[in-house]
Amino acid sequence: MKFKTKGFTSLLLTCLFTTAAFSGVILYMTPRGRVANWTGWTMLGLDKHSWGALHINACLLFLLVAFLHLFFNIKVFWSYIRKRSSGLNLKLEMVTALLVTSLLIVGTLYEVAPLSSTIALNERIKNYWESDAPTGPAPHAEEFTLTRFASTVGLTVDDIKSALNEEGYSVEDNTSTIGFVAEENEITPNQVFTAIQKHHPEIRMG
Repeated sequence: MKFKTKGFTSLLLTCLFTTAAFSGVILYMTPRGRVANWTGWTMLGLDKHSWGALHINACLLFLLVAFLHLFFNIKVFWSYIRKRSSGLNLKLEMVTALLVTSLLIVGTLYEVAPLSSTIALNERIKNYWESDAPTGPAPHAEEFTLTRFASTVGLTVDDIKSALNEEGYSVEDNTSTIGFVAEENEITPNQVFTAIQKHHPEIRMG
C-alpha cells in the first residue's frame, strides 16, 4: 500500500487543529496560575502546565504541517488566487479575508465589543475559580524554597520540617521548593501548607 503524503498532511492538520482548539478552550477556562498551582487544579487528569505545553506543541506542529500542506498544494492554492487570462481571482474574497483578520487584531488590541466580551468572560471565569479557592501566604508560594517560605510565614525551617515530618511527609533539604515537596509526597502545595498550619496555627499570612 502506497503512503499518500498529501492525504496524510490533510488528516494530520485536522487532528492537530482539533487538539489545539480543544486545549485552547480548556486553557480559556483554567484558573490563574497562582490558584491552579497552589490547589493542584486539574482538568481531565492534566494540570494547567500540561495543558499549556500540549497547546503550544500542537500549535507549533500545526504551523509546520500547514507549511508542508501549502507546499504540496501550491498549484491548487495559486489557481484559487490567479486566473491565467485575467490575473487575480477572488479579489473580493481576499480583501474581505484580510479585512476580517485586521478587524480581529485591532478590535482585540483596543478592546472593542464584542471581542472585548470574550476577554471579560475569561476574567469572570478566573475570578470564579478564586472565589472559594484556598490561598497561599504569598502569590506563587509554591515556588518558594523552604528557607524563603519559612521567612514569609514567620517560622524557622526546622519548624516546617518538623511539622511535615509529623504528618508523614518527607523533606529533602532547605533548597527544595514547596511545590517540589508537594510533588514528592503526591499532595498539593495547599496540603503542605495545611499540614504546617495544623502544628502552627499562629502562622503569618503574607
